[in-house]
Amino acid sequence: MNKMQPIGCPPGPTPAGQDGRAAMIRAALGDRSIVLVGMMGCGKTAIGHRLAVRLALPFKDADAEIVAAAAGMSIPEIFAKYGETCFRDGERRVIARLLNDGPMVLATGGGAFMDARTRACIAERGVSLWFNAEHEVLMRRLRRKGDRPLLQTADPAATLRKLMNQRYPTYALADLTVASRDVPQETMVEETISALAARLPALVAARQDRAPKEAPRPMHNLTPMRSVKDFETCALPEVVNVALNGRAYEIVIGAGLLAQAGKHVARVAPGAACAIVTDANVAPLFLPILERSLAAEGIHSASIVVEPGEASKSFGVFQRVCEDILAAKIERRDVVIALGGGVIGDLAGFAAASVRRGARFVQIPTTLLAQVDSSVGGKTGINSPHGKNLIGAFHQPALVLADVDALASLPAREFRAGYAEIVKYGLIGDRPFFEWLERNADAVFVSGAEQIRAISTSCQAKAKIVARDETEQGERALLNLGHTFGHAFERLTDYDASRLVHGEGVAVGMACAMRFSTRLGLCGGQDSERAARHLASVGLPTHIRDIPGWRGDANAILDAMSQDKKVERGALAFILSRGIGAAFIAKSVEVGALREFLDHEIARE
Repeated sequence: MNKMQPIGCPPGPTPAGQDGRAAMIRAALGDRSIVLVGMMGCGKTAIGHRLAVRLALPFKDADAEIVAAAAGMSIPEIFAKYGETCFRDGERRVIARLLNDGPMVLATGGGAFMDARTRACIAERGVSLWFNAEHEVLMRRLRRKGDRPLLQTADPAATLRKLMNQRYPTYALADLTVASRDVPQETMVEETISALAARLPALVAARQDRAPKEAPRPMHNLTPMRSVKDFETCALPEVVNVALNGRAYEIVIGAGLLAQAGKHVARVAPGAACAIVTDANVAPLFLPILERSLAAEGIHSASIVVEPGEASKSFGVFQRVCEDILAAKIERRDVVIALGGGVIGDLAGFAAASVRRGARFVQIPTTLLAQVDSSVGGKTGINSPHGKNLIGAFHQPALVLADVDALASLPAREFRAGYAEIVKYGLIGDRPFFEWLERNADAVFVSGAEQIRAISTSCQAKAKIVARDETEQGERALLNLGHTFGHAFERLTDYDASRLVHGEGVAVGMACAMRFSTRLGLCGGQDSERAARHLASVGLPTHIRDIPGWRGDANAILDAMSQDKKVERGALAFILSRGIGAAFIAKSVEVGALREFLDHEIARE
């Protein structure tokens, strides 16, 4: 694609809205963002602010977001403490998170575009625009400010020249280029709008037409990371906000968070005591770290350990946990901490919602599935012989700490099961994220940076839906893609984890939901097969025949579905799909069509 040449001075500026260009640019962008790149002093922040106003888009500064994520440390302080490698990794994650919230105008730091992975992220979710400034222009601007570490050398002009020589060939890879000159800022904004109006529609259209060159390679033997050494020098977390009126909370995603948990708990619940609910598998691995962290902040804690597995989500165990919380003299302003996977989060959360009519609650999920799904959104509960999670309450946490270091302890099967829930967010409403997973699934299984991005993107998607529909009266039901099938399969295998764990049930359920959508004429067969192929590529089951010892028929599955929480007045509310990233709620599914589909699925086994 030809690059945009620096643009000269156009006629006097005209408000973009008056000639329709702003609306045209926003339409062409879709959910992409305009990402400003270039040297410090080139005008990314000043022009970016004004450009965002003219286009009626939000403006974000990546450096400001990084400083906020690092608890107010300045960029030079982050460099000094963690080094450039860690900074660039954190910068890439912050930019990925911001781009996932697009469209917007996003100003990036001078070195961001030099990182190949950051460029790939920008190309995936944005349109890059380089403000190309001459050496003399930059020197005049930077001398006026006088606060740039770059200029604190014996020969600042030579230092700047050397850096420009290193960076400009890479900046030239940007989609668009606009000359940054010493002219009124509104003139620069007008030139930028002219460049966008002239080139953006064709550029975005060409990018959307690109298809993957080859099918993703099989990855059945992938195992999660076995060492946390990659995280020892990298501690910049991602923070996702769940925006609930009066009950907003943060999801903090990063490394080393268990050791910092005491500080985070003290921040959200100063002076509180804690009851930690965990299981016998998790306790030896992580309970001492958490207890030490709480004690270091002067926080008294009591620990309650239950047996691992779905059987602990029962009336008997629930009663015992509630009694132990009360015996620990936990009051309403104190905190119940769930340390473990989804079972512990559901059980401890329901206990927190119940004792003293509601105590504060902190989630510290230690499995991938819990980090991306069950720890977020406030659903708590226990099981009944009639079905899974039928007894419970909505009780939002005050804080979620997702420590990716904990994932190193997971068996490969448990990690894959959690990955199914990550894929779900792409299938529901984020096709570009699904495509990113197709390209990067192997990295998600072994790399902390990709894990943080995948978890953060998933949590952002869920947080947005929860904020709009907290108690699942409408849109939140989309999060159940594959779950109506999956919960029925779990019930018919008696919740036997040796045969089927939750994430595997969801994987089979999502593949079934996509194929059912195709059978109903809603979704192209190419997309349903593509979704199943990706799940299978990481070793997840996608057919009923993949469930060990399966014996049920269509009638048994329908009976199990009839007890699902998503049944409304006897009618099944299914989540179906018009394609990858296009799920929707089908309020009343024809039972005959579903029975015919299930008969076909079982017959092909």
